Amino acid sequence: MPSDLTIFAASKLVYVDAVLALAVVVFLMYREPRISVVRWLVTVAAMLVLSFVLAKIGAQVYSDARPFTTDHVKPLIAHAPDNGFPSDHALLAAAIVAAVLLISPLWAAPFVVLAVLVNWARVGAGIHHVGDVLGSSLFVAFAMGVAYVLAPQITRLLVPYLPSWQGVGQE
Repeated sequence: MPSDLTIFAASKLVYVDAVLALAVVVFLMYREPRISVVRWLVTVAAMLVLSFVLAKIGAQVYSDARPFTTDHVKPLIAHAPDNGFPSDHALLAAAIVAAVLLISPLWAAPFVVLAVLVNWARVGAGIHHVGDVLGSSLFVAFAMGVAYVLAPQITRLLVPYLPSWQGVGQE
């Protein structure tokens, strides 16, 4: 991959990914019953919070020096020589995949490709090791599993407190 494309994919592609995912989610959820939308929002919110907490704990438990500090390679993107584990960009890319996957595995496929490109570019740019991006994906996968199990109960607790004009209680 040419360096300009690698730099774009490593630094900006995850944000393009997020905007595209938002458009797809709005398109797919527009006609869904409101209770389904609330359940999706609760699941995604719980997954995001738990992923972030796991990433912070993981960064405290495991330290992985960035490749440019240990392998004597020049990174394509200027970066602080801090702990590379886990990758925040990879965490966001994996969370986007998980959020769209909740709605449609078919629509999630392009986001898997984008996540792989982001991860590959982060490694290729010399700012992460493969373990850094894989760790992020594992944190999101675990968080998604927990959130998926807990979301129906949380949704049931929230529904009585939501304004009735949203029609949340209606199927």
